[in-house]
Amino acid sequence: MPGTCCARLASTGRVEPVHVNHVRVDHVHNEGMRHTPSFATSIARLINGLISRLINGLIAWLMVASSASLSMAQLTSTVALSNGVEVKVTANLGQPTGAETLTVEMARASGNSFYRTFKDQNHLTVFAYELSVGLSSDGKELHFVGKPVENEFAARYPNADAGKPVPTLSSDHDFMPLESGQDDQIGLFEIPGMGLRVADSVKAILHAPDESAGSGGPLRFASMKVSINGTPSAGPARASVSGRYAMFYIPGQGGFFFATEAPEGRNFMKAGSIDRNRMQFNMDNVSFDCSAADSILVNADSGEIWVFHDPAYQPAGNWTQEIRADQPDVPAKAVFFTAASDSLSWWLP
Repeated sequence: MPGTCCARLASTGRVEPVHVNHVRVDHVHNEGMRHTPSFATSIARLINGLISRLINGLIAWLMVASSASLSMAQLTSTVALSNGVEVKVTANLGQPTGAETLTVEMARASGNSFYRTFKDQNHLTVFAYELSVGLSSDGKELHFVGKPVENEFAARYPNADAGKPVPTLSSDHDFMPLESGQDDQIGLFEIPGMGLRVADSVKAILHAPDESAGSGGPLRFASMKVSINGTPSAGPARASVSGRYAMFYIPGQGGFFFATEAPEGRNFMKAGSIDRNRMQFNMDNVSFDCSAADSILVNADSGEIWVFHDPAYQPAGNWTQEIRADQPDVPAKAVFFTAASDSLSWWLP
């Protein structure tokens, strides 16, 4: 039967033809009369017309959807700290043709560095590197270094590229020192013929003590203070941070990570509740009572809180420290801080 060709987007990203069969109805002719379409013929034409419109609309929608998905091949993640530091990392994939699907993942490598991992549609790693961050001695600049991934990455992700060595940077790359509002970029790799010319950019924002920091979200920690089993133990943190997820680090206790619902694939527990500027939860048979200078939930007065505790978590370097508060000689692991982000990958492996 005759067919009309439309398109569908295959899982490979290629556009493949699909044939849609039309209904074929012969005209009915009566002897001695003018040949006019019958009712059935008119209906058939109407159906064929509707099918053609639907097909053309589907093709147009697929083209728009495909181009939209490609135009969104720029992925950004932001973290804000209570010392006023805010970091934004953005991956730009170039102009993908759609023949190769690329995703970007991030995971904490150490207390001040992160693995940036690029995977194809088969979930194999096509490139990875480590990004570290630090503050200048006067706290007025952020310094970033891109590093090759080495033995520690291979040990953590032994099958990242099906047992083969993962492509990475050939040597350390120092970004230019960034003052507040500045950004810099590093070119990473290309895949010829697929429009993939991948680069990462980093942006630094250094907030004043009275400014709120973060990408915005349901959680806000404003000058947070923490009591443990009724005893004041940490805080207040200097500034307000907000995001989808929030955390605080208490020296000797590790990191505590918070969400308003259970994050998929993470061992968070529904451990407590929030009432305006107060958050209470129990973890490991210890009672925590937290108070803030503003409502903790941005869009509600009260609600439940999900918590994950990593007692081994420690910051490193100086990017979490209150350097501008004349505390440059205090080790990072000895300083309480809060933070917020749109991704847990800034803090958790």
